[in-house]
Amino acid sequence: MADLLIHDATVVTVNRENQILKSGSIRVTDGTILSVEPTEPADRDSTASHVIDASGKIVVPGLIDAHRHTDFTLVQGLFSDLDGGELLKEAFALYHTAEPTLGESFFDAAWQLACLRQLTHGVTTVNAMDFTPELGAEAIGESGLRGVIGPELADFVNPASASEQLADARRFIETYHDTYDGRVTASIAPGGEAGCSRELWEGVAELRADYPDLRLHTHLYDSAEADTMAAGSGFSDPLDLLDRYGLLDERTLLTHLLHANREDARRIADAGAHVLHCPTVYSYFQAGDRTWFPLPALREFGANVVIGLDDPFWFDCWDLIQEAKHARLLSNFAYGAQQWSSYDLLKMLTIEAARALGLDDQIGSLEPGKRADFVVIDADTPRHQPYSNLPSVLMNSVTAGDIETVVVNGEILMQERAVQSMDVRSVRTAATRERERLQTETGWETSLAGSTPPDKSILRRVSARPLLRAVQQYGRGVANQHLG
Repeated sequence: MADLLIHDATVVTVNRENQILKSGSIRVTDGTILSVEPTEPADRDSTASHVIDASGKIVVPGLIDAHRHTDFTLVQGLFSDLDGGELLKEAFALYHTAEPTLGESFFDAAWQLACLRQLTHGVTTVNAMDFTPELGAEAIGESGLRGVIGPELADFVNPASASEQLADARRFIETYHDTYDGRVTASIAPGGEAGCSRELWEGVAELRADYPDLRLHTHLYDSAEADTMAAGSGFSDPLDLLDRYGLLDERTLLTHLLHANREDARRIADAGAHVLHCPTVYSYFQAGDRTWFPLPALREFGANVVIGLDDPFWFDCWDLIQEAKHARLLSNFAYGAQQWSSYDLLKMLTIEAARALGLDDQIGSLEPGKRADFVVIDADTPRHQPYSNLPSVLMNSVTAGDIETVVVNGEILMQERAVQSMDVRSVRTAATRERERLQTETGWETSLAGSTPPDKSILRRVSARPLLRAVQQYGRGVANQHLG
């Protein structure tokens, strides 16, 4: 007998046949999908432990956020009206002051709130890179969600030394990889060529050799100085750096690529690496003059491109469906219409994202034998009905507010918009308390009208150690480029 039965749903399977069932049933036992078939009359009288009548509803695979930072969820609204330079300055200052000033309770509340937002937005899996990964693994695991989490390794940002950060990463992997019934796994997450020294990259290569099954998750070409910073480690460019350390292959996840060119796209595709595109954050704060994601070249060479929210608290939106919509609009604006079809976008949030994370044999589509991760969308409203071209409705009209039920690993985490796997009241109470502490103890002034950063000089709010490391790296890079 099934543990869970969904019947009379419009089921968008995202399987290889791109099958859509107009009236379908999904049977689940022990967290695994048993069948996805047309609804039969007997399904409506099923004796399964949980039966959901999804008449007028749409069921799609759980959404996958392919790149996110989480530690500073509680700063939402503080950065939203800063320009790009000021944002980076203030974010850097918070990275240095929040942990010693606010302590673990601040980050724990941030992760709990992030999980609640993720869940209520239909995101069942997240690929996260953070400075407090232990709290993240526990929050994701206990909320019933699925996550790939890596300690962010960046000795040009974090005051800790490369050796200290690498030791912490090894402990995290040993402690949290493949925990919570396999829903939480670890990754290796160096910050990128602009954030890591040669010593750190050498340690990352050793980690990769010791844990060959883990994904390598990093930023690449997210600044105009990417080649110079790579040259500071003795390499011609960031891809050369990764390749010579044996870090560029089908297990590699590359985020942003704002300053990559056509040849870079070819090299990435040839290696089989995956590209994590985060359109909103860079368009919101402007990446640079005439600089945009090199989508046509990546598509030409066949690279797998998927979508992530990055730092959703910088621009105040956690809606992954809207992020995909932004990706299409911005790419159409830069390169011409129809860069992606609606179904392309849906696959990028589901099966292609699962493939990037090495989880496509488990999640990303609704097929027998896969884990039961899916969301139920209420489209039986005047906002959506009547319609045809269902993929277009999903990617252009639906928002996270239409998601009413979320299932992960066969467990109902939210049903009819009532969260069941988390204590919503306690999460909100802790978030409010810690947000007030943030404002009181860091000097931020806030009101309903806006926010003002602290008056205190940034040089008095940050550690000099990573700044000096970064300056030295940049200087070596300039010397290697022009004198070497």
